[in-house]
Amino acid sequence: MAYDRDIIIFGGGIAGLFTAARLRRAGYDVAVIEKDALGGVQTLASQGMIHGGQKYTLTGKATGAATAAAAMPERWEACFSGTGELDLSAVKKLSGRQVMFPAGSFFANLVSRLTVFAAAKAVNGKTRKLPRSGFPPPLRRGPVYEMQECVLDVKSLITALAGLLDGRIFKGEPTALSADGRVTTGEKAFRAKMIIFAGGAGNETALKLLGVGARRTQRRPLRQIMVRPMPQALFGHGIAAGPKPRVTITSHPAHAGGTSHPAHAGGTSHPDGAEHYIWYLGGNIAERGAKMTNDDAIAFAQREMCAIFPTIDWRGKEWASHAVDRAEAFSDGAELAAGPRLQKYGNVLLVWPTKLTFAPSMADLVLAQLEKDDISPSSGTAAHDLPPVAMGRYPWEDAQWRKI
Repeated sequence: MAYDRDIIIFGGGIAGLFTAARLRRAGYDVAVIEKDALGGVQTLASQGMIHGGQKYTLTGKATGAATAAAAMPERWEACFSGTGELDLSAVKKLSGRQVMFPAGSFFANLVSRLTVFAAAKAVNGKTRKLPRSGFPPPLRRGPVYEMQECVLDVKSLITALAGLLDGRIFKGEPTALSADGRVTTGEKAFRAKMIIFAGGAGNETALKLLGVGARRTQRRPLRQIMVRPMPQALFGHGIAAGPKPRVTITSHPAHAGGTSHPAHAGGTSHPDGAEHYIWYLGGNIAERGAKMTNDDAIAFAQREMCAIFPTIDWRGKEWASHAVDRAEAFSDGAELAAGPRLQKYGNVLLVWPTKLTFAPSMADLVLAQLEKDDISPSSGTAAHDLPPVAMGRYPWEDAQWRKI
Protein backbone atom coordinates (compact mmCIF):
# COMPACT_ATOMS: atom_id res chain seq x y z
CA MET A 1 0.00 0.00 0.00
CA ALA A 2 1.31 3.47 -0.90
CA TYR A 3 1.61 6.10 1.83
CA ASP A 4 2.27 9.80 1.44
CA ARG A 5 4.11 9.82 4.77
CA ASP A 6 4.86 7.46 7.60
CA ILE A 7 3.36 9.93 10.06
CA ILE A 8 1.27 13.08 9.64
CA ILE A 9 0.92 15.26 12.73
CA PHE A 10 -1.72 17.96 13.09
CA GLY A 11 -0.69 20.72 15.47
CA GLY A 12 2.33 23.03 15.42
CA GLY A 13 2.66 23.66 19.15
CA ILE A 14 5.03 21.98 21.59
CA ALA A 15 3.15 18.67 21.40
CA GLY A 16 3.28 18.34 17.62
CA LEU A 17 6.76 19.74 17.05
CA PHE A 18 8.56 17.87 19.83
CA THR A 19 6.92 14.58 18.86
CA ALA A 20 7.66 15.16 15.17
CA ALA A 21 11.32 15.93 15.89
CA ARG A 22 11.69 12.75 17.94
CA LEU A 23 10.03 10.70 15.21
CA ARG A 24 12.21 12.28 12.56
CA ARG A 25 15.34 11.43 14.55
CA ALA A 26 14.08 7.84 14.80
CA GLY A 27 13.96 7.73 10.99
CA TYR A 28 10.25 8.26 10.33
CA ASP A 29 9.10 10.24 7.32
CA VAL A 30 6.97 12.80 9.15
CA ALA A 31 5.08 15.97 8.27
CA VAL A 32 3.47 18.55 10.57
CA ILE A 33 0.33 20.41 9.50
CA GLU A 34 -0.78 23.48 11.48
CA LYS A 35 -3.92 25.47 10.73
CA ASP A 36 -2.82 28.85 12.13
CA ALA A 37 0.70 29.65 13.36
CA LEU A 38 3.65 27.86 14.96
CA GLY A 39 3.35 27.89 18.71
CA GLY A 40 -0.33 27.15 18.54
CA VAL A 41 -2.82 28.55 20.99
CA GLN A 42 -1.55 27.09 24.25
CA THR A 43 2.23 26.89 23.75
CA LEU A 44 2.98 30.59 23.29
CA ALA A 45 0.45 31.42 26.00
CA SER A 46 2.30 29.20 28.47
CA GLN A 47 4.79 30.58 30.96
CA GLY A 48 7.62 28.48 29.56
CA MET A 49 8.46 26.82 32.88
CA ILE A 50 10.16 23.45 32.99
CA HIS A 51 8.65 22.04 36.20
CA GLY A 52 10.32 19.46 38.38
CA GLY A 53 7.19 18.82 40.41
CA GLN A 54 7.59 21.14 43.39
CA LYS A 55 4.54 23.26 42.58
CA TYR A 56 2.41 20.10 42.82
CA THR A 57 3.49 19.34 46.40
CA LEU A 58 1.63 22.09 48.23
CA THR A 59 -0.81 19.68 49.82
CA GLY A 60 2.14 18.33 51.79
CA LYS A 61 2.55 15.22 49.66
CA ALA A 62 4.03 14.36 46.30
CA THR A 63 1.11 13.96 43.88
CA GLY A 64 1.18 11.88 40.72
CA ALA A 65 1.93 14.99 38.67
CA ALA A 66 4.83 15.86 40.99
CA THR A 67 6.36 12.40 40.67
CA ALA A 68 5.94 12.36 36.88
CA ALA A 69 7.54 15.80 36.53
CA ALA A 70 10.55 15.05 38.73
CA ALA A 71 12.71 13.68 35.91
CA MET A 72 11.76 16.33 33.35
CA PRO A 73 14.29 19.11 34.11
CA GLU A 74 17.21 16.71 33.68
CA ARG A 75 15.90 15.48 30.32
CA TRP A 76 15.34 19.01 29.08
CA GLU A 77 18.77 20.16 30.27
CA ALA A 78 20.39 17.34 28.30
CA CYS A 79 18.62 18.66 25.19
CA PHE A 80 19.75 22.22 25.91
CA SER A 81 23.34 21.03 26.24
CA GLY A 82 23.06 19.23 22.88
CA THR A 83 23.51 15.76 24.39
CA GLY A 84 19.87 14.73 24.87
CA GLU A 85 17.24 13.10 22.72
CA LEU A 86 17.06 16.30 20.63
CA ASP A 87 19.65 19.00 20.05
CA LEU A 88 17.99 22.11 21.47
CA SER A 89 21.21 23.96 22.24
CA ALA A 90 19.91 27.02 20.37
CA VAL A 91 17.05 27.54 22.84
CA LYS A 92 17.32 30.68 24.96
CA LYS A 93 16.55 30.67 28.66
CA LEU A 94 14.91 33.59 30.39
CA SER A 95 16.08 32.19 33.71
CA GLY A 96 18.06 29.22 34.93
CA ARG A 97 16.06 28.94 38.14
CA GLN A 98 12.68 29.44 39.75
CA VAL A 99 11.90 30.31 43.35
CA MET A 100 9.12 29.56 45.83
CA PHE A 101 8.35 32.39 48.23
CA PRO A 102 5.71 33.26 50.87
CA ALA A 103 2.75 35.19 49.45
CA GLY A 104 0.45 35.22 52.48
CA SER A 105 -0.28 38.03 54.91
CA PHE A 106 1.78 36.33 57.62
CA PHE A 107 4.21 33.42 57.73
CA ALA A 108 1.39 31.41 59.26
CA ASN A 109 -0.41 31.58 55.92
CA LEU A 110 2.45 29.82 54.18
CA VAL A 111 1.53 26.18 53.70
CA SER A 112 3.77 24.55 56.33
CA ARG A 113 7.24 25.74 55.31
CA LEU A 114 8.84 22.51 56.40
CA THR A 115 6.17 20.37 54.73
CA VAL A 116 6.52 22.21 51.43
CA PHE A 117 10.29 21.93 51.49
CA ALA A 118 10.22 18.26 52.50
CA ALA A 119 7.74 17.43 49.74
CA ALA A 120 9.82 19.35 47.20
CA LYS A 121 12.95 17.47 48.26
CA ALA A 122 11.01 14.22 47.84
CA VAL A 123 10.72 14.78 44.08
CA ASN A 124 13.83 16.84 43.44
CA GLY A 125 16.78 17.01 45.82
CA LYS A 126 18.25 20.11 44.16
CA THR A 127 15.89 22.48 45.95
CA ARG A 128 17.71 24.69 48.44
CA LYS A 129 16.84 27.41 50.90
CA LEU A 130 18.35 30.77 49.97
CA PRO A 131 20.12 33.04 52.45
CA ARG A 132 18.55 36.46 52.79
CA SER A 133 21.45 37.93 50.82
CA GLY A 134 20.46 35.70 47.92
CA PHE A 135 16.79 36.71 47.71
CA PRO A 136 15.89 37.95 44.22
CA PRO A 137 14.40 41.44 44.19
CA PRO A 138 11.69 42.44 44.97
CA LEU A 139 11.36 39.70 47.62
CA ARG A 140 11.85 41.00 51.14
CA ARG A 141 10.92 38.10 53.40
CA GLY A 142 11.52 34.40 53.52
CA PRO A 143 11.80 31.58 53.45
CA VAL A 144 12.72 31.54 49.76
CA TYR A 145 13.51 28.21 48.12
CA GLU A 146 15.46 28.00 44.89
CA MET A 147 14.71 25.30 42.32
CA GLN A 148 17.10 24.53 39.48
CA GLU A 149 14.27 24.61 36.95
CA CYS A 150 14.63 26.88 33.96
CA VAL A 151 12.17 29.20 32.24
CA LEU A 152 12.34 29.24 28.45
CA ASP A 153 11.98 31.83 25.75
CA VAL A 154 9.21 29.79 24.15
CA LYS A 155 9.62 31.27 20.68
CA SER A 156 13.23 30.16 20.62
CA LEU A 157 12.09 26.64 21.58
CA ILE A 158 9.57 26.59 18.72
CA THR A 159 12.20 27.91 16.33
CA ALA A 160 14.71 25.24 17.39
CA LEU A 161 12.18 22.43 16.98
CA ALA A 162 11.05 23.77 13.60
CA GLY A 163 14.69 23.83 12.52
CA LEU A 164 14.88 20.08 13.11
CA LEU A 165 11.90 19.69 10.76
CA ASP A 166 13.00 21.92 7.91
CA GLY A 167 10.72 21.48 4.91
CA ARG A 168 8.26 19.31 6.82
CA ILE A 169 5.88 21.90 8.33
CA PHE A 170 2.84 23.04 6.36
CA LYS A 171 -0.33 25.06 6.75
CA GLY A 172 -3.69 23.34 6.56
CA GLU A 173 -6.47 21.77 8.60
CA PRO A 174 -8.38 18.49 8.34
CA THR A 175 -11.77 18.43 6.66
CA ALA A 176 -12.21 14.65 6.49
CA LEU A 177 -10.65 11.82 8.48
CA SER A 178 -10.95 8.06 8.75
CA ALA A 179 -9.48 5.62 11.25
CA ASP A 180 -7.54 3.77 8.52
CA GLY A 181 -5.09 6.67 8.18
CA ARG A 182 -6.69 8.75 5.46
CA VAL A 183 -7.10 12.50 5.89
CA THR A 184 -8.17 15.40 3.70
CA THR A 185 -7.04 19.01 4.06
CA GLY A 186 -9.06 21.24 1.81
CA GLU A 187 -8.98 19.55 -1.59
CA LYS A 188 -5.86 17.48 -0.90
CA ALA A 189 -6.09 13.89 0.37
CA PHE A 190 -3.25 12.08 2.12
CA ARG A 191 -2.63 8.65 3.55
CA ALA A 192 -0.25 7.84 6.41
CA LYS A 193 0.66 4.81 8.49
CA MET A 194 -0.38 6.85 11.53
CA ILE A 195 -2.07 10.23 11.86
CA ILE A 196 -1.43 12.07 15.11
CA PHE A 197 -3.50 14.95 16.43
CA ALA A 198 -1.54 17.10 18.86
CA GLY A 199 -3.45 20.34 18.56
CA GLY A 200 -4.92 20.87 22.02
CA ALA A 201 -8.45 22.11 21.46
CA GLY A 202 -8.03 21.10 17.81
CA ASN A 203 -8.12 17.47 18.89
CA GLU A 204 -11.85 17.93 19.35
CA THR A 205 -12.11 18.34 15.57
CA ALA A 206 -10.54 14.92 15.05
CA LEU A 207 -13.07 13.30 17.36
CA LYS A 208 -15.93 14.92 15.48
CA LEU A 209 -14.55 13.82 12.11
CA LEU A 210 -14.15 10.28 13.45
CA GLY A 211 -17.71 10.31 14.78
CA VAL A 212 -16.68 9.63 18.39
CA GLY A 213 -19.71 10.52 20.46
CA ALA A 214 -18.45 9.92 23.99
CA ARG A 215 -16.73 12.70 25.88
CA ARG A 216 -12.99 12.38 25.42
CA THR A 217 -11.69 15.92 26.00
CA GLN A 218 -12.12 18.77 28.42
CA ARG A 219 -11.12 22.40 28.76
CA ARG A 220 -9.89 24.25 31.83
CA PRO A 221 -10.12 28.02 31.34
CA LEU A 222 -7.45 30.49 32.44
CA ARG A 223 -7.15 34.24 32.24
CA GLN A 224 -3.46 35.12 32.37
CA ILE A 225 -2.72 38.65 33.57
CA MET A 226 0.07 40.90 32.30
CA VAL A 227 1.53 44.02 33.92
CA ARG A 228 4.24 46.44 32.78
CA PRO A 229 6.71 48.05 33.16
CA MET A 230 8.45 46.12 35.93
CA PRO A 231 12.07 47.11 36.72
CA GLN A 232 13.23 43.63 37.75
CA ALA A 233 12.72 40.10 36.53
CA LEU A 234 11.17 37.48 38.82
CA PHE A 235 10.48 33.82 38.09
CA GLY A 236 8.63 31.69 40.59
CA HIS A 237 5.66 30.78 42.70
CA GLY A 238 4.11 32.77 45.52
CA ILE A 239 2.75 30.34 48.10
CA ALA A 240 -0.05 31.00 50.59
CA ALA A 241 -2.66 28.86 52.31
CA GLY A 242 -3.96 26.51 49.62
CA PRO A 243 -3.01 23.63 47.33
CA LYS A 244 -1.98 25.90 44.44
CA PRO A 245 0.36 28.90 44.10
CA ARG A 246 -1.36 32.20 44.88
CA VAL A 247 0.54 33.55 41.89
CA THR A 248 3.08 32.19 39.41
CA ILE A 249 5.26 34.86 37.81
CA THR A 250 7.47 34.87 34.74
CA SER A 251 9.19 37.94 33.34
CA HIS A 252 9.64 38.86 29.70
CA PRO A 253 11.74 41.65 28.19
CA ALA A 254 9.47 44.48 27.09
CA HIS A 255 11.58 45.35 24.04
CA ALA A 256 10.81 43.71 20.68
CA GLY A 257 7.75 41.99 22.09
CA GLY A 258 9.83 40.25 24.73
CA THR A 259 11.05 37.68 22.25
CA SER A 260 14.75 37.45 22.94
CA HIS A 261 17.13 38.29 25.73
CA PRO A 262 20.23 36.74 27.33
CA ALA A 263 19.52 34.36 30.19
CA HIS A 264 18.84 35.87 33.59
CA ALA A 265 19.56 34.26 36.91
CA GLY A 266 16.00 34.85 38.08
CA GLY A 267 15.15 38.18 39.66
CA THR A 268 18.04 40.27 38.35
CA SER A 269 17.72 43.53 36.49
CA HIS A 270 19.48 44.37 33.24
CA PRO A 271 23.13 45.32 33.84
CA ASP A 272 22.67 48.85 32.45
CA GLY A 273 19.49 49.38 34.47
CA ALA A 274 17.51 50.30 31.35
CA GLU A 275 15.66 47.04 30.79
CA HIS A 276 12.02 46.73 31.78
CA TYR A 277 9.89 43.64 31.95
CA ILE A 278 6.39 42.37 31.47
CA TRP A 279 5.30 40.22 34.39
CA TYR A 280 3.09 37.38 33.18
CA LEU A 281 0.89 36.10 36.00
CA GLY A 282 -0.55 32.62 36.38
CA GLY A 283 -1.43 30.39 39.32
CA ASN A 284 -4.55 31.13 41.33
CA ILE A 285 -4.77 34.63 39.86
CA ALA A 286 -5.26 33.13 36.38
CA GLU A 287 -7.65 30.41 37.55
CA ARG A 288 -9.92 32.73 39.53
CA GLY A 289 -9.73 35.37 36.81
CA ALA A 290 -11.14 32.89 34.29
CA LYS A 291 -14.50 33.19 36.05
CA MET A 292 -14.49 37.00 35.87
CA THR A 293 -14.86 39.67 33.24
CA ASN A 294 -11.68 41.17 31.84
CA ASP A 295 -12.02 44.31 33.99
CA ASP A 296 -12.82 42.38 37.15
CA ALA A 297 -9.95 39.94 36.58
CA ILE A 298 -7.44 42.77 36.19
CA ALA A 299 -8.79 44.56 39.26
CA PHE A 300 -8.52 41.32 41.26
CA ALA A 301 -4.96 40.75 40.06
CA GLN A 302 -3.97 44.28 41.01
CA ARG A 303 -5.34 43.83 44.54
CA GLU A 304 -3.51 40.53 44.88
CA MET A 305 -0.21 41.94 43.68
CA CYS A 306 -0.51 44.94 46.01
CA ALA A 307 -1.02 42.51 48.90
CA ILE A 308 1.82 40.18 47.89
CA PHE A 309 4.32 42.95 47.03
CA PRO A 310 3.42 45.92 49.26
CA THR A 311 6.79 47.62 48.68
CA ILE A 312 6.22 47.94 44.92
CA ASP A 313 4.57 51.11 43.65
CA TRP A 314 1.75 49.75 41.48
CA ARG A 315 0.48 53.18 40.45
CA GLY A 316 0.68 53.95 36.74
CA LYS A 317 1.27 50.36 35.66
CA GLU A 318 -0.32 49.06 32.46
CA TRP A 319 -2.39 45.89 32.67
CA ALA A 320 -3.85 43.42 30.18
CA SER A 321 -5.29 39.91 30.21
CA HIS A 322 -5.31 36.88 27.93
CA ALA A 323 -8.01 34.21 28.08
CA VAL A 324 -6.98 30.71 27.04
CA ASP A 325 -8.34 27.21 27.51
CA ARG A 326 -6.09 24.38 28.65
CA ALA A 327 -7.30 21.60 26.39
CA GLU A 328 -6.76 18.16 27.91
CA ALA A 329 -7.85 14.57 27.69
CA PHE A 330 -11.02 14.05 29.70
CA SER A 331 -10.60 13.22 33.36
CA ASP A 332 -13.34 12.94 35.95
CA GLY A 333 -10.88 13.63 38.79
CA ALA A 334 -9.98 17.00 40.27
CA GLU A 335 -6.23 16.36 40.32
CA LEU A 336 -4.03 17.29 37.38
CA ALA A 337 -3.25 14.32 35.13
CA ALA A 338 0.04 12.68 36.15
CA GLY A 339 1.72 13.10 32.80
CA PRO A 340 0.79 13.02 29.11
CA ARG A 341 -2.24 11.27 27.68
CA LEU A 342 -2.79 9.27 24.48
CA GLN A 343 -6.00 7.99 22.85
CA LYS A 344 -6.01 5.58 19.89
CA TYR A 345 -8.67 5.15 17.21
CA GLY A 346 -7.36 2.73 14.60
CA ASN A 347 -4.53 4.49 12.79
CA VAL A 348 -5.28 7.81 14.48
CA LEU A 349 -3.67 8.94 17.74
CA LEU A 350 -4.77 11.88 19.87
CA VAL A 351 -2.13 13.15 22.29
CA TRP A 352 -1.92 15.78 25.02
CA PRO A 353 1.30 16.55 26.95
CA THR A 354 -0.85 18.03 29.78
CA LYS A 355 1.98 20.49 30.54
CA LEU A 356 4.82 21.77 28.35
CA THR A 357 7.32 20.09 30.65
CA PHE A 358 5.90 16.64 29.78
CA ALA A 359 6.60 16.88 26.02
CA PRO A 360 9.52 14.39 26.15
CA SER A 361 7.38 11.83 27.99
CA MET A 362 4.60 12.28 25.46
CA ALA A 363 6.99 11.52 22.60
CA ASP A 364 8.00 8.36 24.49
CA LEU A 365 4.36 7.24 24.53
CA VAL A 366 3.99 7.81 20.79
CA LEU A 367 7.17 5.91 19.92
CA ALA A 368 6.09 3.04 22.16
CA GLN A 369 2.69 2.92 20.46
CA LEU A 370 4.26 2.83 16.99
CA GLU A 371 6.50 -0.03 18.07
CA LYS A 372 3.51 -1.86 19.52
CA ASP A 373 1.63 -1.43 16.23
CA ASP A 374 4.71 -2.56 14.28
CA ILE A 375 4.90 0.74 12.37
CA SER A 376 8.49 1.15 11.23
CA PRO A 377 10.21 4.00 9.37
CA SER A 378 10.35 4.04 5.58
CA SER A 379 12.93 5.59 3.30
CA GLY A 380 10.57 7.58 1.11
CA THR A 381 9.85 11.30 1.27
CA ALA A 382 6.87 12.80 -0.50
CA ALA A 383 6.25 16.46 -1.26
CA HIS A 384 3.27 18.27 0.25
CA ASP A 385 1.72 20.93 -1.95
CA LEU A 386 0.76 23.07 1.03
CA PRO A 387 1.90 26.55 2.15
CA PRO A 388 4.43 27.12 4.96
CA VAL A 389 3.49 28.30 8.46
CA ALA A 390 4.55 31.52 10.18
CA MET A 391 5.58 31.92 13.82
CA GLY A 392 2.83 32.81 16.26
CA ARG A 393 2.80 35.72 18.68
CA TYR A 394 3.02 36.04 22.43
CA PRO A 395 -0.15 37.26 24.21
CA TRP A 396 1.51 40.52 25.24
CA GLU A 397 2.37 41.36 21.63
CA ASP A 398 -1.32 41.74 20.78
CA ALA A 399 -2.63 42.76 24.21
CA GLN A 400 -4.93 45.73 24.80
CA TRP A 401 -2.96 47.52 27.51
CA ARG A 402 -4.48 50.08 29.86
CA LYS A 403 -3.52 51.92 33.00
CA ILE A 404 -5.41 51.53 36.27
